[in-house]
Amino acid sequence: MFLEARLERALRDRLERLPAGLRPRLPRDERIVFIDNPRSGGGTYAAYAEWARQLYNFLGYDVRLLSTERPGHAAELAQRAAAEGATLIVVCSGDGGVRDSVAGLLALPEEKRPKLSVLPKGTANVLAKTFGLQVGPFPDFLHACFRQLYWARERPLDVGFLDDTAFACFAGFGFDADLIENVPERDKRLLKEWAYVFSGLRTLFGWNPAERRFRPYELPRMRVRGTDPEGRRLELYGYFVAVGNVRDYGSRLFPFMRNARPDDGLLDVVVVDTRDLLELLRIGQQVLARTHLRHPLVHSFQSREPLEVESLEHPVPMHVDCELLARESRCTLRLVPSALRILA
Repeated sequence: MFLEARLERALRDRLERLPAGLRPRLPRDERIVFIDNPRSGGGTYAAYAEWARQLYNFLGYDVRLLSTERPGHAAELAQRAAAEGATLIVVCSGDGGVRDSVAGLLALPEEKRPKLSVLPKGTANVLAKTFGLQVGPFPDFLHACFRQLYWARERPLDVGFLDDTAFACFAGFGFDADLIENVPERDKRLLKEWAYVFSGLRTLFGWNPAERRFRPYELPRMRVRGTDPEGRRLELYGYFVAVGNVRDYGSRLFPFMRNARPDDGLLDVVVVDTRDLLELLRIGQQVLARTHLRHPLVHSFQSREPLEVESLEHPVPMHVDCELLARESRCTLRLVPSALRILA
């Protein structure tokens, strides 16, 4: 523990005497469960969940800490916590652990789903940054905890599905799924979200150390069919397709889906219709400048209705929230508006 029991009691007594405006706004009757992935972020932030639990306990909250033991375990723990009466689940993980917890909660009836929050400790932490639970390049458990305790409010969170797989942030096909597969774990620990940038360049230009030459990535042509908010049917073709529920695509430096909001009931789609490497680099530069949606080869739209993405050449790898899925030639995406409530 942080403090001896006698000193802790004395400080807690002083806390109770503070003016109402200085006390935590989070109701004391919340039953809180932390779901911790101790391996998230390469284990760099393994102690964060325990520190947060001690802080909440010190402030008088009913808190339990559960740790994941294998991929997908967070979904089971979230369901168990909800069944045992938890009213707030705080996921201590990166976006993969958040996605698993979201998937677990969505398997429950809507009236039995507790609120969700995030203590970020992964590589990119896209959802946490979207909701202000992380403000800098590195996770900060004190910022996340104090925001939850003092300034957070309940907000709706839309959840997307790629076929039957839930996602909170985004889904991608082809190139960016291969990019994710090519990120070394060491780079994630050292470079954080920049590891994806360097992996993207390696994947795009295809450096082959055995042959000592570049073999540029061959982007497959894809087709997207959907409906815009006015009900018009759309059919777009391109070589890079991203579908998102949030603005940033991995890093705040890359606001790829500039109009996306996690609570607007809309999926945002961006299609890039070129496979020329130099043109792709120019578009990447425009993403940094927030001007890429003006490029004549970049097309975007929003949709309330299901979408269909199809590879016209061969099965392509897919991912949701940077978690790799199988290679497929066709998939359907849909959105469940206000599926969960997030405390942020």
